[in-house]
Amino acid sequence: MTGTTAEQLAPPPVTRVTPRAPAPPHLPLRGREEELARARQALEFGAEGGCALVTVEGPPGSGRTRFLDECAALARRLGYVTGPRSGHGGPAGHPRLIVLDDPHLPPEGPGGTLPPRRHAPCDDRALVRLVARRRGAGPGVTDPLAFCPTGHTERIRLDALRAPAALQVAADLLGVPPSAPLAGVLRSAGGHPKLLVELVEGMREEQLLRVGAQEAQLVEDRIPRRLRMLLQSMLLDFPDEYRQLLRVAAVLGRESTVDDLLPILQVPPSALLLLLDRMISTGMLAVGSTRVRFPNELLWRLLVDSVPVPLRQALRRQAADCRQLPRPAIRPAAAGPPDLNGQENRIVQLVAEGLTNKQMARRLGISPHTVNYHLKKLFQKTGVNSRIALLRETGWNDPSEESPEPGSRVRPRPGVFEGGGQL
Repeated sequence: MTGTTAEQLAPPPVTRVTPRAPAPPHLPLRGREEELARARQALEFGAEGGCALVTVEGPPGSGRTRFLDECAALARRLGYVTGPRSGHGGPAGHPRLIVLDDPHLPPEGPGGTLPPRRHAPCDDRALVRLVARRRGAGPGVTDPLAFCPTGHTERIRLDALRAPAALQVAADLLGVPPSAPLAGVLRSAGGHPKLLVELVEGMREEQLLRVGAQEAQLVEDRIPRRLRMLLQSMLLDFPDEYRQLLRVAAVLGRESTVDDLLPILQVPPSALLLLLDRMISTGMLAVGSTRVRFPNELLWRLLVDSVPVPLRQALRRQAADCRQLPRPAIRPAAAGPPDLNGQENRIVQLVAEGLTNKQMARRLGISPHTVNYHLKKLFQKTGVNSRIALLRETGWNDPSEESPEPGSRVRPRPGVFEGGGQL
């Protein structure tokens, strides 16, 4: 018989488990009534024997997967057979719904292409494809069918929720409506579904709100840890240069200028243009006529909070120092050669050849008076008062083709007038 120690006979230590709040029931989808109506049109088209594609686009956290689930439930109520692949079994004659969330799969149609036919595209059944993609994700395998002239197509964009719908989502999560002060804090999520849900759950976990019988009250206005963790996860999806842009721009303010960002990021304007394009496509930044702006207040606060205080101060000092530096004078860009018609082009060509008014008149078969009239009109159009200036303004006085010797004649560029085209 094996010996047993007292430690082995002792009961296991009791681990204190904090009771978790019960999982909320399946909550209704708020603020997507118009989008669901469009998806229903495509599903009803498929239920009648058609072929349809519904593309759902939105930035991360916009609720694409939740929207797909709601559409799939609606499809089942309409008699659809649902499954990830077209070969999935099911009652014959029933329309099929294929759901792809952020797909990275090859097309399923014969020959590697999606079926563009209007009726019975697969297994003698109508087929509807429901595809969710990130906004700005570039072309995908569904794009050929998205623009196919046959069948039914819908491209649905999931934008931020309007304020009433966002507050209704919060009321669904809390079980009671939020009070006015709490509603003001929740509006800082800007209608972003994921941020809104995480904000409500984080405030409840850290007891930053109190749920009463009639409404939920604000206890303390601060960013819960849960949201900081969410931001870290979101930023990991971006390369280093994109994270740097977001955090630097946030520290400089909810709005900043391109002139402030360029010297700190140390990138040329062309590189900043690409960075901004990506961030605009995700909805994290917006660009106005003169400023770069964070449309979502809560996201901006989270980004500022993610930068240590000493670095915030250093970045703001750097921006202030850059504003004090003298900027190099920028020469206005040349307006470019004016648009000339065919007759004006021929006149300028003859001027470039050094012909007089009479010689030009004989060459063109018109009178010297008419040549003089055209020259005056050309002078007015180009804002000059001499033939040399006319050649320069119309792009004929090419320094690379001029001889440094005095008295050289300006020569036309070879091939410019081939086909009678304009300068």
